Amino acid sequence: MIARLMTPSLAASSFEVSSSDDRATQQGLLLVLVGPSGVGKSTIARLLAQRVHVWYTVSATTRPKKPGDDAGKTYDHIDKTEFFRRLDNDEYLEYAQVYGDYYATPKHPALDHMKAGKDVLLEIDVQGALQVRYHYPDALLTFILPPDEPTLLQRLNDRGRDSAEDIHKRFRAAKREIHMAKGSRSFDYMVINDDLELAVEEITKIIRHKRAGI
Repeated sequence: MIARLMTPSLAASSFEVSSSDDRATQQGLLLVLVGPSGVGKSTIARLLAQRVHVWYTVSATTRPKKPGDDAGKTYDHIDKTEFFRRLDNDEYLEYAQVYGDYYATPKHPALDHMKAGKDVLLEIDVQGALQVRYHYPDALLTFILPPDEPTLLQRLNDRGRDSAEDIHKRFRAAKREIHMAKGSRSFDYMVINDDLELAVEEITKIIRHKRAGI
């Protein structure tokens, strides 16, 4: 298997779950996808949003918009004054400071969708994921890992949107995030993304298991 699932209890199962995802009306799931820069989590998140019918959140950030942003995750770009106004009003599910900029997931409409029975997908970093684990213990947290460090470094270079200094900074931060994620024991599953399609397939199976209560 190329996209290797790192949770033995689930890896040993057969994944024979109905694909209908039919459920009685109930609280939607909070699905959290986490991983450092370069592991492909934005691409995985977009594919999951299409294939398993989840609502993909839009994050707020103080980071200025960059060329190529339209091809990646969608952001609500705001200034720091507005960011902290919303933070003071308790408008975020989670927030974090990354590379000097602030990022956050708005509570609404995410919680509204969950209340209506829709599953919500968050694509966030380790700092935010640990906050979600604390405040929403039933959330499903999945961490995406690279196959190895050389592959991660190559992927960061291949993105073509960061300077050499920024790539080095992101590479060092990625190693710290992976170490933090493994040490925290806060993640339900860890999936190694050797192959995009297989990684998406594995995470889709994980979500269907969660929906089925397995």
